[in-house]
Amino acid sequence: MENNNSTLLVFRDDAYIKYLILDKKDQKMHDLFWLGFMIYTVAFAVSQTTMVNWILCQAFQLLGLGMILAGAFSQLRFTFDSLSFKHLYVLYMAWLAFVVVRGLATDYDGVKAMLFDASFGLFPYFVPLIVLFPRNLLFYKRLFDVIFIFGLAFLALSAVFVKQIIITDNENLISKGIVEVFTRTMGMTTGFILLSFVYHTKKRNLLSIFILFVIMLMAIYKGRRGLLIMSALPLLVSYFFYLFESKAKILVVLISVLVGGVLLVYGMSFLEKSSLFNTLKDRGLEDTRSSVEACFYDDMTFKDWLIGRGMRGEYYCPGIDIGSGSKYRYVIETDYLQIMLKGGIISFGLLLLITIPAAFLGLFRSKNLLSKAAGAWIILALINMYPSTVNTFSINYLIVWIAVGIGYSKAIRDLPEAVLKKYFC
Repeated sequence: MENNNSTLLVFRDDAYIKYLILDKKDQKMHDLFWLGFMIYTVAFAVSQTTMVNWILCQAFQLLGLGMILAGAFSQLRFTFDSLSFKHLYVLYMAWLAFVVVRGLATDYDGVKAMLFDASFGLFPYFVPLIVLFPRNLLFYKRLFDVIFIFGLAFLALSAVFVKQIIITDNENLISKGIVEVFTRTMGMTTGFILLSFVYHTKKRNLLSIFILFVIMLMAIYKGRRGLLIMSALPLLVSYFFYLFESKAKILVVLISVLVGGVLLVYGMSFLEKSSLFNTLKDRGLEDTRSSVEACFYDDMTFKDWLIGRGMRGEYYCPGIDIGSGSKYRYVIETDYLQIMLKGGIISFGLLLLITIPAAFLGLFRSKNLLSKAAGAWIILALINMYPSTVNTFSINYLIVWIAVGIGYSKAIRDLPEAVLKKYFC
């Protein structure tokens, strides 16, 4: 084990030792995987700004991809802690393979899209493979570090491209794209640190709160209602976790009500006077999805609803993407429908059959906050699938499947809180 050897003194059962230690070779492969993933993700995010040469960005993505494959290959182990999960997982991966094969591209632009589009390319379909990585505390410790590094990268890149972010023209697709990609691929997952706050330093928790508040300000300024909800929910859930863990529950509640009341009164006044909220107020309850969803429903047949149209599936929707000149769209912004477009109800149903029990086990059949945070993250991901696309090649979606592995692992769920606190802190 890399450090914290004293952790083993707290927990002597040999059956659990494998969850506390990892040999040097596996540690290096994990580090290589995460380094490659960070390079790929940051390069993809920067490429969406259109301010940096896309060839250079894709060269870094290829470098990151090579490191990801080299690091991951030796870590895939077909071992499961639950027989029912094993059967569902094998069925789900087989179905995803079918979805991918139906949509494999052979043309130059199609191959590039599969390799370099982290949102809708080839690699989101491989994310569930991370369940086969060793379920080990060092792996989760590295995950926390990677999330924090992504949070810092989000702040740094947001500062670099601040001029593009604060463009007042809210119909500017590049500006909106920068906000969406930066927040969802790098900043948003700091919410997982807050959900597992007992394992982190006060500075790390405070910086995570700050990052989520920055995202909320971006969402308000750009009028991104879904993004505002997605950034606020982890704060709310982590507050309930904090309340559950706190020894002075009554005092915490009283202070929260008092502070919340003051913020509400002054916040409503600020909302009326400040121009920061103009876009959000203008959009209000504006319906921006019904027309697209109507096109989707009209174009889908019974067969399409059942098995989808494959990885590159499209639907007829003229008049929406005016700049593209195409009457067909390969993306629908509601992730539930996006999953059905590609893999049908079968794909969506299998996903729910896997994730919902994992969330339940993590939240209600566990003895530590790590498992409860994992369960909460799955639930948040399922909620966020309505206003956004979660199923992407991103740290956000990786955590969902890491959380699934935690949820189905009774050994991880039963690890004493004292062991986890001593190891992570």
